[in-house]
Amino acid sequence: MTFLPTIPPPPRSDLHPLPGTTPLTPLTALAPPVIYYLALLLLPPFPTHTYRTPIALLRNILGLISGLLFFRLPLKHHVPFSIGLTYQLALVGLYGGCRVLDAFFISPYLFGLIPRRIKYHHAPRIYPTTEKDGPPGGADAESYFSLHFLRHGRGEAVTETATTDSGWPHGWLDRMSWAMELELSMRGAGFTWTSADVRHTKKTWRPSVRDRVHSIIVHVFPVLLVSWAVIRDVYTHYLAHGEGFDSLPLNLQLILTAALGAFLMSAFSLGHSSFAIILSPLKPHPLSYFPPLYTARVWDLVSVRGFWSYGWHRLFSRLFLVYGVWPGEWLERQLTGKTQHEEADVGKVLGGFVSSAFVHSFAAHTVVGGWQGAFGEAWFFAGNGVAVVVEEGVKRGVMRWRRGRKYDGNGNGEGKGRDGLGRWYDGVVGRMWWVCVLLYTGRNFARGWVQAGLVTEMAGL
Repeated sequence: MTFLPTIPPPPRSDLHPLPGTTPLTPLTALAPPVIYYLALLLLPPFPTHTYRTPIALLRNILGLISGLLFFRLPLKHHVPFSIGLTYQLALVGLYGGCRVLDAFFISPYLFGLIPRRIKYHHAPRIYPTTEKDGPPGGADAESYFSLHFLRHGRGEAVTETATTDSGWPHGWLDRMSWAMELELSMRGAGFTWTSADVRHTKKTWRPSVRDRVHSIIVHVFPVLLVSWAVIRDVYTHYLAHGEGFDSLPLNLQLILTAALGAFLMSAFSLGHSSFAIILSPLKPHPLSYFPPLYTARVWDLVSVRGFWSYGWHRLFSRLFLVYGVWPGEWLERQLTGKTQHEEADVGKVLGGFVSSAFVHSFAAHTVVGGWQGAFGEAWFFAGNGVAVVVEEGVKRGVMRWRRGRKYDGNGNGEGKGRDGLGRWYDGVVGRMWWVCVLLYTGRNFARGWVQAGLVTEMAGL
C-alpha cells in the first residue's frame, strides 16, 4: 500500500524553523482559541453588579493567558511537513495575540469600548432589467460578483441595512452565540469593533450557494490552475537547482510575481466562498453571513491606494488600524503640531504599511530560521506605502496646477467629478502606475518566498 500518503507527511528538508521550536500538537493549537472563547463569554457586562470585579479579573486572566499562548505558537512551534502552514501559524499567532490584547485591554481600558453586535438586514430590491438601465443590481452588485469571480445567477439583489444592539446578550445561550460570532468576525461581519475590517455598501448582492459553486468551478479553479502552472514552470526550469530569484531575467521575475499574486487572490476567494457554502445552512444566523471579500474590480482600480483599499482583502485591517494607523497618525501630529481635527494622512498610510511589513516579515522569519533573509515582504510593503504617499502628493500637485490653468474637461478615472479637472488619460496613467508599482515592488515579496521555500512547496516539489 505504498501508494497511500503518509499521515502525517514526512518533514520537509527545506523548512528552516526557528531554533528550539517543536512540532505543533493538537493541544497547543486548540488551547489559545478555546481560552479566548472562554474569556469572550465574560466580556459583555452582566445584568447584575454582583461579582463584577471577580468576573472582570477572571476575564482578564483568561484573556492574558490566551494572548500569551497565541504569541507563543510561532515562537515555540512549527509544522514540520509544511512551510506554508508554518508561515500561516505565525500569522495566526501574531494576529490572534494582537486581537486578544485589543479586545480585553486596549479597547476597554483606553477607549471604553466593548464591541456591540451589528445585525445586517437584507431587503429584496427591484433592479433594472434592460441593458440601457445598467447591470443587474447596479454597479455595486457587478463589482461584487466580478471580484468574487461570480456571475449573476440565482442570487438576490438586496438593500442592506444595519442595526446595532442596544444592549448585551441575554442568557448564556445568547452569550455563547455572541462570543462565537465575535471570535469568527475576522471575515468582517457582526460587530462595531470590527467595522474597519470590511467596507459595506447599501446596495449589494447576496449570492446563492449555486452562484458560489459556479464561481469556484468555472472561475476560481482556472485562475488557480493557470497561476500554479506558471509558478511550477518557472520553478522547474529556472529555480529547481538552487538558483536564487535574482538569477531570473527581469521579465520572468515579473511573471512569477504576477502568478503568485493571482494565486493568492484567487485562493482567498476560494476559501471565502467555501466557508460561506459550508455555513450557509445556518441562515439566518449571523455566522452564515459573509460580506464581500473584495469591493472593487481590479480593472477599475487606478491607483496603488485604490488597490489596497478596495482591490485586496481587509482581513487584517483591525490589526493594522490599532497597531499601525493610529500610532502613525499620533506620531505625525506630534512631529508636525497638527490637531486631532486635522488629517494625518502620511502617518496613517505609513503606519498601516509598516505594521503590515512587520506582520509578514515576522511570519517569514519563522520559516527561514531567523530574521536574516526575512525582510523581502517588509521592503514590499514599505515600497507600497511610499508609493501611496508619492501618488497622493503628485495627484494634489497636478490638480492644483490644472485648477490654476482653469482646465475644464469631461474627466475620467479618479479625476472624474473633481470640479471638471479630470482628463481622459488619467485612468490609463493610473492603471499603468499601480500595476508597475505592484509588480516591481512585488519582486521583493516573491524573492522572499523563493528563499523561504514557499515557491518550492507551491510548485508541488
